[in-house]
Amino acid sequence: MIPRVAAMLALLLASPAGARDERPPAPAVASEVAPALLAELTTRFGARPAGSPADRAAAAWLAGRLRAFGLSHVAIESFPILRWSPGDAAVDVIAPERRRLVATPLGGLVSGPTVTARVVAYDTYAAFLAAPADSVRGRIVAVLEALPGTADGAGYLRLVVMRSEGPAAAARKGAAGFVLRSLATHHERLASSGATKPLARPFPAFAISPPDAEELGRLATKGPVTLRLRPGAGWSGRAVTQNVVATLPGRDPTAPAVLVSAHLDSWEQGTGASDDGFGIAAVVAAVKALHDRPHRPLRSIRLVLFGAEEVTQPGSYPNFAGARRYIELHRRELAGIDLAAESDWGGGRIVGLRLPDLGDPGLDRRLAAGLASENVLVRTDRSASGPPDADVLKAAGVPLLRLDQDATLLFDTHHNARDTLDQVDMSALRQNVRVWTTVLRLLADRPLTPSPSPRPLRRAGP
Repeated sequence: MIPRVAAMLALLLASPAGARDERPPAPAVASEVAPALLAELTTRFGARPAGSPADRAAAAWLAGRLRAFGLSHVAIESFPILRWSPGDAAVDVIAPERRRLVATPLGGLVSGPTVTARVVAYDTYAAFLAAPADSVRGRIVAVLEALPGTADGAGYLRLVVMRSEGPAAAARKGAAGFVLRSLATHHERLASSGATKPLARPFPAFAISPPDAEELGRLATKGPVTLRLRPGAGWSGRAVTQNVVATLPGRDPTAPAVLVSAHLDSWEQGTGASDDGFGIAAVVAAVKALHDRPHRPLRSIRLVLFGAEEVTQPGSYPNFAGARRYIELHRRELAGIDLAAESDWGGGRIVGLRLPDLGDPGLDRRLAAGLASENVLVRTDRSASGPPDADVLKAAGVPLLRLDQDATLLFDTHHNARDTLDQVDMSALRQNVRVWTTVLRLLADRPLTPSPSPRPLRRAGP
């Protein structure tokens, strides 16, 4: 760990875990605020599954830090969820010989009783979807398609459907269970978790490590393979999670605000350093940097750290419950949000900016000039999507800005036990802070235009 960050961390860890600490951090240059914040978040609280004690304690601590940084209207907006737990589950090859695979249950499912059945393996998700139900019924489906590594993460965006929808498709075909190759670009015996659509009945579904998936595929080419899926995952009771909100007030309180966000919860594996501690550290440090400037921005900047981004839920908020809860509580304010953005795409450097049409023809040029030294490509893209919470806001009618990060290494640590502080590129984090600071400053200070007709708001979907 960088010595300056380690020294700051030692001072910041002096108070008990979970205790509110209103003291400002030790003096440091602005570039070290984000590394120190990330180090403390991951070291003090570790993994932060939605609704867990660590999730709630981290939210209270972050609210205290935001107050200490001088932000206004800091609040913890709690809401109920069902707590999901992976339990003590396991996947074993029973025949042709016994061996245990490295596996993790898919989030949001109840595993049910132990299942032992023959495997039907598919090289691609498309091949599985095309298979007749008779070839699947009573079997354990194994989808072994590998995730390609790309700088923009397009492979993940294409294949994530096999995790989110695959178990439901297998259940409809009458399968006994479902396993898939982890959506990962590494080749280690680590399994990557992730959410799937909740089902009305128990159904076992797992992600297995890339080497185990390759071994299972080789076994399947040689003859029949039998797997045993041991249950453990399921809902462990009612819990409370939260969004943490704050505001950097602008000079003109009537001007449309800019909303910037990240998410607080993580999976049980690792400590949520890149997903999404990195995003929290980047946007909080950027907003603090703007607070510390001699002059406030013209527009207010609203900061939201969403809860319950990772795990799905049964009921009215099946996914991204924090963003949906935010819309529910703040619906009347959405028309006063100029645009929204979110940092939740791992720990890579920012390489691009996609801007909606805001009726300011010179804005793209000002952003390009401000970001020239960071090698960030600025372009207008009216159809740009964002990370999931931001997409929920977009579905409700809020214009969306997207900062694109280099995702080349994202899926080496995504949702697995390597998502820890030692894997974070601190130089990339500092670059993210610089870019977010510049972008938020230029967006919040851009000239006001004559007020158009009120923007219609839309329901954010189920």
